[in-house]
Formats: sequence, structure tokens, C-alpha cells
Amino acid sequence: MIFISEPAPFLNWLQDECFYSLCSRQHLFLGSHSPEDTLNYLFGNGAKSFAHDFPKNLNFLSNEAKLVWGNADEIICEHTISPIFFPFQSPEHVCALKQAMKSPWLGSCKYRIGLVTGRFGGAHPLKACVECINADRLIHGSAYWHLSHQIPGVTTCTVHGILLLESKENRQWTRRFQWVLPDESTLISPDRVSTNHTSLKALQDMSSLAMELYKFGITGQFETRAVAQVYKGAFSNLGTSQKSCESAADCFAQYCSELQGYPPFSSLPCSRRCAIGFISQMTRRPRGYCHPLKHLTLISWLFGRLEPFVDAYQQLTQQEISVAGENQKLRLPQTTEQQRPLTLLHSNTPRPKKIFHSTTEKILQALISGSSKKQVCLRFEISTSTVNRILRLNPLIEKQITDNAYTRKRDEQRQEWINVVRQRPDASTNIVKLSIPHIYAWLYRNDRSWLSSQTSLLPSGRGGNHASVDWDARDENLCTLIKQARIETSSISKKVLKSDLYQKIPNLFSSLEQKSHYAKVRKLLSEIS
Repeated sequence: MIFISEPAPFLNWLQDECFYSLCSRQHLFLGSHSPEDTLNYLFGNGAKSFAHDFPKNLNFLSNEAKLVWGNADEIICEHTISPIFFPFQSPEHVCALKQAMKSPWLGSCKYRIGLVTGRFGGAHPLKACVECINADRLIHGSAYWHLSHQIPGVTTCTVHGILLLESKENRQWTRRFQWVLPDESTLISPDRVSTNHTSLKALQDMSSLAMELYKFGITGQFETRAVAQVYKGAFSNLGTSQKSCESAADCFAQYCSELQGYPPFSSLPCSRRCAIGFISQMTRRPRGYCHPLKHLTLISWLFGRLEPFVDAYQQLTQQEISVAGENQKLRLPQTTEQQRPLTLLHSNTPRPKKIFHSTTEKILQALISGSSKKQVCLRFEISTSTVNRILRLNPLIEKQITDNAYTRKRDEQRQEWINVVRQRPDASTNIVKLSIPHIYAWLYRNDRSWLSSQTSLLPSGRGGNHASVDWDARDENLCTLIKQARIETSSISKKVLKSDLYQKIPNLFSSLEQKSHYAKVRKLLSEIS
């Protein structure tokens, strides 16, 4: 008898399960010997890598898997953390992120959504709740990664209210990728300070708000300019005097200090000066890519929940639409005289005046040759309004006069710039700018392309990005942190592993990538290991 092996079936989604968790369960179900085997089984031989936070190659998912799991768009919007980054991004950036997750390469999408410059960290460790693990094993027979736990900003379980634990697997410092499910032996506590009732309440509120923003991001988006106006209006309600602004900054810094001890909120402002800078950045016209946790922190303090913020945003946008409609009505012609064509209202036939046609030609010729209006008025004994009326009746000549004046002014400003550069050939753009600020300002506003071509030829004036870095002080500081972490870890277990030190000191792994620095740290680590 001949047995024909049938392909293994694909597992179904569990409640609130993320895409990485389903792939991990499928890996265990297949009994694959290596992560690469499952990766090739799901995405084909062209797949080389995978990430649990922003999965890619979704367009290359096998057809059998798509029939059970859904298409790429459904997986992105319903089973990954991506939607929390959608609300404060432009539709173009959202579309670009989705296309990148469908393709083999993410490209610069992480920079565009604020992960690189947001100071909240681009790594999203796998998180789990011990209570959920026990409940899942009783109900489903296996623990799995909940999507609601993986969302940035969620630090507590929204069901049990306890702090989430982080997995030691699939971290940057592990240098390896695995398909794993949550297990108590691989979970560690990320908090570095003792948790009090106030901090836990703040973390729970922030987790709930992050979940609300995630659900909103699936279907809705904000216009960042209007968002800044909503923030500005909310702060105006707190008071516009300097004392009121300082008091608001102190209260906001106090609120941030309750979150600051827990990743990923370690970069939040905890002083009045830093809080004022944070608030100023969020209430002005947006100039770059902003991490959603910045918005969540401010929304949580100002509004408490997402719904009041959305109401204020919608009210503002409706007011802007109504004001724009009223302005449009005011601009419509109201009288028969105003409804006439512009050519009928302003004919080129001058009204009878004492100025004859030959005199008008002389006036225009003088203006074309470069004489100012004041000089023309003194020469022909006429008023400025008369000169302006003659120019309005001769629009082509007026344009020629304007162009000639601009050309002369431009040539003068260019020559002045060239003379200063010749006198100081080693000066950078900034030095030349400080010596002739009015020339630089005029060229920047009116002749920017020429100015850019000239500044590109000048010395940069920079001494290097690392000229002021005190590497010795950094080396000593890291050594101190390692010794402290070693004492804390040795009190729990006899053996100290590098992975334990990487967990205690988040920037240790990235610092050691600077091969030419941190000699004392490397020596200390070699002694420990």
C-alpha cells in the first residue's frame, strides 16, 4: 500500500493573536528543525529574515495560508502593531509602510513613522502577561502572544491590570531569530524602579489610551496641523500668563515622572525646562516625523482619554470648514459693477489730464532706465499717484521695470557676496552669513538656487560629529553601571551572563559596536566572562 503524505493544514487565529504568534504556533505544529525551514514554508525560498513587530514579505505568503489567515492588508491592519502609527501620519506614509511590509525590504519606513528620531526606541520586545499565559493554557492548551500586549505604550495587561513581562528572545543582543511562544522561563521584568499605586495607575491609563489609538488608526487619521492647534487651545484654557504656563509645565513634568522609570517612557521630560520644550514642539506647526507615544502622553495628560481629544479635533475642523465657507461667500461679487470683467473696469485709455502722450513716454523711459519714482516725480513735477496710475495703464512696461529693478538688485547682492568670499576664502557659510546677514537674507529669499550653489563650494566649518564626545567619561560610566548590575545579578544567581547585563543596561550592546572605544568596558566584560 502506498501512503501519500498530505500537506500540513494551517492553524486558525486565536482571539487577540498577533501574526508572529500564529507563525510560531505553525512552526511548532510542523515540527520544523530550524526557523529558516518554517520561513521558507510560509514565504517561499526568497525570504531571508523576519521581524515580529513589522513583518515583511506578506505578498509572498503562500496561497494556502492566505485562504485561512487572510490577505496582506487584513494581516497588517488586524494582526500587527502598525495601525498605532497610522493616525498621525500622512496617507502617503501609511501607504508606503503597507507596501514595504508586503515587500522584502522595509527601507526607510521606520524613520518616516518616527522610530529613529522619536527617542522611544525602535525595538519592540515581545511582551506577555503571566495571568493570560495560565488562562490560555487552560482554554486553548497553549500560550500565545497577544496583539494587545505588543502595542507600543502598552505596559500593563488591559484585562488583569498587572505589569507585562518582556521576552529575552529575538532581542538585538541575542543575534538570532527564533519562533517561540511565551514561557515563564524566558520572561523578565523590564522595570528598574519600584512600582507604586500612582505609577501603576498612570501606566494602566496609558495602556488603555494606546489601545484606543490603535483601534482608531485602523480606520481614521488626523491632520497634524489641526492636532497642534487642538493642543494649543487646550493649553490656552489652562491660562496664557507666564505663571500659568510655568505651572502647566510643572504639572506635566510631574505626570511624566510617574512614567519615566518604565520603558519605553524613559525619554519623557521630568523638569520644567524640558517640559516647556516638549510642549512647544507639540503645539507648533509639525516639521518632521513624530512618534505616536509623544501624542499619547500629551493627550493622556490634557484629555484623559482619546474620545474627548477626537471631539475637540472634529469641532476645530468643522469651525475651519465653516469659516472657509463664509470667506468664500464674502469674496463673491455683490454688485453689478463688481460683476463686470476686469478688462472693462480698467481700460488702457487714460482720462483727460494735463500730461500729454509725449510726456508719458518720457516718464516710462526714465523708469525703464532705472530712475526711482521719487526722482521721476521731482524731474517732471508730478505726484507719486500719477506715476502709479501711468504704470497701471501700462502693465507690460510695469513688469519690465520690475524685472529690471530685480535684476539690478540681484547683481548687486551677488557681487557683494562674492567680494566677501574673496576677502575670506577660508570662511564657512555661517561665518560669511554673520558678517553680511542682510545680504544672506535677501539672497535666501529671492535667489536661493544661486546661493545654494555658492554655499556648496565653501568649507563646512564643522570639526566632526564626535569632536566634543568624552569617550573616557562614557567608558567609566558604563563600567560603574556594569559593576552595579553585577552586584544585583550575583545576589540572585551565582553566574552572571552577558545577556543579563544587556538587559540591565539597554545601551551597553550598541555602545560596544564602537570598536575603537570603551577599552575598560571590554576588559571588565572579559574578566566577568
